[in-house]
Amino acid sequence: MAFADLREWIDDLDERRDLRRIGAPVDWDEEIGAITREVSSQFGPALLFENIKDHQSTFCRRLFTNGTGTRERVCRFIGVPETTSYRDMVPIFKERFSRPLPPVRVGKGPVKENILRGAEIDLNQLPVPKWNPLDGGRYIMTSATVVTCDPDTGVLNGGTYRGMITGKNTIGVLLAMTQGWGKHFSKYKSRGQEMPVAVVIGWDQTLFLAASTPVNYPEYEMAGSLRGAPVELVKCELSDLLVPASAEIVLEGYVSADPATFTLEGPFSEYPGYYGGSHSPKHTIRVECITHRSDPIFHGCLTGASPGRTNEGTTWTPATFSAMAWHYLEQAGVPNVTGVWRGKWPETLRVQIRKSHRGHAQQVANALWGCHLGNYAAKHVIVVDDDIDIHDWEAIEWALCYRVNAGLGDISFFAGTSGSMLDPSVPLEDRNSVKYGHGTWTRVLIDATINWQLQPQQQYGGNRYPAVGTSISPEMAATIKRRWKEYGF
Repeated sequence: MAFADLREWIDDLDERRDLRRIGAPVDWDEEIGAITREVSSQFGPALLFENIKDHQSTFCRRLFTNGTGTRERVCRFIGVPETTSYRDMVPIFKERFSRPLPPVRVGKGPVKENILRGAEIDLNQLPVPKWNPLDGGRYIMTSATVVTCDPDTGVLNGGTYRGMITGKNTIGVLLAMTQGWGKHFSKYKSRGQEMPVAVVIGWDQTLFLAASTPVNYPEYEMAGSLRGAPVELVKCELSDLLVPASAEIVLEGYVSADPATFTLEGPFSEYPGYYGGSHSPKHTIRVECITHRSDPIFHGCLTGASPGRTNEGTTWTPATFSAMAWHYLEQAGVPNVTGVWRGKWPETLRVQIRKSHRGHAQQVANALWGCHLGNYAAKHVIVVDDDIDIHDWEAIEWALCYRVNAGLGDISFFAGTSGSMLDPSVPLEDRNSVKYGHGTWTRVLIDATINWQLQPQQQYGGNRYPAVGTSISPEMAATIKRRWKEYGF
C-alpha cells in the first residue's frame, strides 16, 4: 500500500504496536542519539520523541526516527509480504528501479499551511539532535531529501546528504561534486549563480530509500515506483523546485560558491562506523524560507554501523544498492549476472556470474567502477561462479581460499580512482572534498571464479577442478534418509 505521508506511516506503526512513543523528557544533546542507537541495534520499534528538552514550546516539538529499522517494516511500506527475504528483495527492488512512475503536480498541500521568512527563520526551533558524542554540532540533514535542479535540462535530483546547523539560517554541508547535487552545483558555479535548494524533512519512507540510493531515474519517479503511486508535488516559494505536497517541513534556500559564505562543519559519525569529515569550512545552505505543516514532526536518523552496532539504513541499503548494481551491470551489457549482494557496508560488493568468457570478472568490475554507484561503493569487488552462494560468507571464504591464486592474475588493482571522502583508510589530505570534489581509492578486484588458465585434467573427468570431496552419493543419501531413525536420530 502507498502511505500518503509520514503521519499515515506513524499511525500504521502505532496500530501494529511497532512504534514507541517516548513521553519522558529527553535531551537533544546525545540522549536521543544514544536511545536510538540502542533500539536500532536491537532491531526495535520506530521511535516518536514527544518531550524534548528546549522544544516543549517551539513550532516543531516532536521527532520521529527508526521508521525503516527492520526488514519487516521495509517490506510493509513497499507492499510485499513481511516474510520476504533479502535474497528475494534484491530482484524486487531491481524490477521497481527499472519502472519509473512520474510524479504529478498539484496546486496546494499541507506543507504550505505555515510559511516563515526573514527574521522568522530560526533553525534552532527544530528539535535537531546532536546524535553522537563527537559530532561537530546538531545535524539537521540525516534522512532529509535535498532537491536541486539541473539548470540545463530541468531534471530534478533528490539526494540524502549530511548537513549541520551552523547558524539561525545556515546549514554547513558536505558537498561532493560526484553526487547529483554536486553536478548541478558545478553548472551553477560556471554560470556565476547560486544554486537553489529545497530540503524536504519528513515524508513517505520510500523517498528516503530512493534519495539514499544511487538510482538511475529521478528520485521522485523511483519513490513513486516503490510505493505504487505517484508523488504529489507542489512548487517552492523561492524557486521552481518541486517538493512533496504533504511533507512535514521544507527548508528553501541557496548555496554559493563564494568561500566567504562557507561555515564550519563536521565531524559526523558516518556510514563506515567512524567519524568522518574534519571541522572545517564547507559549502553552506542559506535558508530564506521555511514551509511546514501545523505541529510538524521532525524526521532524522542515525548513520554509521560497526560490528554489533547498527542504524536503520542497514536494513535496506544492502538490498537497494545490490539491486542498482545488478541493474547497472545489465545496462552495461555484462552477460550472465546471476546475483549481487552488498552486505552491511558498501565498499565490498559480491557478484555471482555464470562465467562465459575469460575476463568476465574484469568486465564486471570495470562496469561497476565506471557507474554512478561506484562513487561510494565497490572499492573491493569479489566475483564468484554461480555455484557459490553470495549470501553465505562461508561459501565466499571457501572460494577466496581455493579459487584465488594471485600469481595467476586473480587479484587486480586499479589506482587513482574517485572514491569516498569518508573512508578513514584514505590519507586525510586526499579526503578533502572542497579541494578535490571527492576522495580517492585504489580499487581491488578479486576474481574468485575458477581460472580458465587451468587446463582441464583427465583425472578430474575433463574438468579444471577435482570433484567436491564432501558430497554424498545420491544412492547413499537415499539410504541414510530411509534409515535415519534406525540409526538412533
